[in-house]
Amino acid sequence: MTIRTDMATKNFKKITTGGMPLEQLLQRLAEAGIQQNEYARVLFDDPHFTISEPQQVNLAVVSAQELGLNNGGTSSEIFAAASRQGLALCPLELAAHFRLQHMDQPEGPYLTVASAKTRDDEEYPNGFYLRRLNGTLWLRGYRATSDYIWDPSSAFAFIINE
Repeated sequence: MTIRTDMATKNFKKITTGGMPLEQLLQRLAEAGIQQNEYARVLFDDPHFTISEPQQVNLAVVSAQELGLNNGGTSSEIFAAASRQGLALCPLELAAHFRLQHMDQPEGPYLTVASAKTRDDEEYPNGFYLRRLNGTLWLRGYRATSDYIWDPSSAFAFIINE
């Protein structure tokens, strides 16, 4: 499935999300050797981290540049550009399931899972990103101020609206 646009968007992966209690999800991450930082732990404790019913979603991974932001952009600009292309933000929970189902991530750049910020607080984590660094898989929380300009090559995962 591809998005009907002139953008070079690719259907990256179909994943199953939801249906797993938080304690079980955290246990599966630990058993898989997935490392987390403190921001990730804060997000797991956030009341907006909700567990949904099981569902399959199609994800697209696109860069800010592929969304038409040749000089990069803020999170708001990137998310708005993605929405115009038929892409939707991901619930926080999806990042953990994506990490567990994307164990073959190559070494190198991180992949930000696009999600709405849960608090209007510049000191609070925005969301999650996935990374393989020195052979270790990570699910990390991150912070970005509202005026932070993401690099044009920054990659984001979005849900493809069906």
